[in-house]
Amino acid sequence: QINICALGPLRVNNACVNEGVLAEGAKLAVITSQAGSAEWRSTQNKDEGSDYGHHMSRAACNMAGALLAEELRSKGFSVIMLHPGFNRTEMTSKYKEIWDIEGAVDPSEGAKRVLYEVIKSDMSTTGSFINCEDGLRIPW
Repeated sequence: QINICALGPLRVNNACVNEGVLAEGAKLAVITSQAGSAEWRSTQNKDEGSDYGHHMSRAACNMAGALLAEELRSKGFSVIMLHPGFNRTEMTSKYKEIWDIEGAVDPSEGAKRVLYEVIKSDMSTTGSFINCEDGLRIPW
């Protein structure tokens, strides 16, 4: 999980920067998860732990994104971390019974939400951690 979820996005974005394949003013999007929010754990995991690897890898991913945003600011590249929201996927199928209650959406809708936030992003939002369900910042 650390290798893929935490380091994978950093490696891809780093390769794009180092190979010079980004256009001037490029926007780098990191698809991450609210699972990386330490503050939200006291709400969503109250009185229990679980999924340590997932939560830790996403927190590491978010920190990498925040550091990358600072590093690339002077080059004019923005970096935004995006939680795509609750999507009806194989990964979330273990929560199938609450998909309707919690507003899980088809992945095509989730992708549109992500694209909307990427389009909205700019240097003033670089380093932000955004919930694509409502466009609000997720606390660290």
